[in-house]
Amino acid sequence: MMPQPANPPVALVTGASAGIGALTAAALAEAGYRVFGTSRQPEAGGTRGVEMLALDVQSDASVAACLEQVLGAGGRLDLLVNNAGLGHNSLIEETSLEQARFVLETNFWGTVRVTTAALPAMRQQRTGRVIVVGSVAGLIGAVGMAYYSASKFALEGWAEALSYEVEPFGVRVSLVEPGYFKTHAGASLLTAAHTISEYDAIRREVLAAMARARDHGGDAHAVAKAIVRIAQSPRPRLHYRVGLAAAWFPRFHYFVPERIFRYFLKRNYRLP
Repeated sequence: MMPQPANPPVALVTGASAGIGALTAAALAEAGYRVFGTSRQPEAGGTRGVEMLALDVQSDASVAACLEQVLGAGGRLDLLVNNAGLGHNSLIEETSLEQARFVLETNFWGTVRVTTAALPAMRQQRTGRVIVVGSVAGLIGAVGMAYYSASKFALEGWAEALSYEVEPFGVRVSLVEPGYFKTHAGASLLTAAHTISEYDAIRREVLAAMARARDHGGDAHAVAKAIVRIAQSPRPRLHYRVGLAAAWFPRFHYFVPERIFRYFLKRNYRLP
């Protein structure tokens, strides 16, 4: 790890116990940040150079306590990386409203809670960076992941509006929109609350397509490196698409007629 300056910039990375969050926290520490990572149940002896804190993004009290710890220890907050979230593989009719709300409460409202708690310090400093980890599923409706997709679509509109509101205070907002990358997320996906036999063939093909995408995904270090570059950019953009799927699927969706895109997507999922 690089030697840190006397007053290194302070970063908070949510969902830093594994996957993209852990890689991002480690990359930021290597780049000279004082990094606080979060997990609902942080374990001792985690990533070197990352101070792990407990955080449940669904709890107002937990969010407030975490920000108090970060600001108390670091004295400021220069970078917030909103990475905490969960995946969800389930067809719409097979998803209970309780489960759907849980996905949105974590992925969307969790980001809203943490960001809202962090903004007062950044406004007072007149500087700060907020990076939201979205997804290609927030640009194109993901078959079999409708509520995950809905949460990421919501983040797109919310982050764009936020970027205009906080820019006058020196706070810049960016969205990272990864495509398919190899992580351990597939092992912890929420699945259908119940199944309907008429969907068996569709569900089987959708799950197989998702497994193929994960197996052929890129190295997740690329996402972490992109986040570090965004954090250090003097003039960061709002949108950053990382990976081939994120770069080409939305363009294809935008430029070709809808019937052609639907044919392409159904063929990709091997749907009837």
